[in-house]
Amino acid sequence: MPTVKTRVDTKTYRSLVKMRKAAGLPNVSALFLLKCDLLTDDGEAAEIVRTALQRAKRKSDDDDYRLRDLFSKKTWEQFSKGARLRAGRMFHQKIAAALDGIRATRKNATNHQFYQTAARQ
Repeated sequence: MPTVKTRVDTKTYRSLVKMRKAAGLPNVSALFLLKCDLLTDDGEAAEIVRTALQRAKRKSDDDDYRLRDLFSKKTWEQFSKGARLRAGRMFHQKIAAALDGIRATRKNATNHQFYQTAARQ
């Protein structure tokens, strides 16, 4: 998959981060895709999963968390419902392969899947 890189000064980057947060997006790349009308529910979900995997890997061993717990409440609610649902399925599929040291643990009464980050060697 091709990668697009852009260098900007610190002031511009801060501005982009502010715009990204206001739009409820996980990163500046998602902001660029949104501004180009290329960010769909699939694209937004993929960005959510990518960000969530990075954050999950930094969780303490044996922490019990849901996908939504990896984001602030405000940020999570700004994602479209379709993207959140799709991201949940995508995240579960990714960790099912056990490639990232994250495993599904249990579901609660409202059918939310919980995960744990495996102990690091």
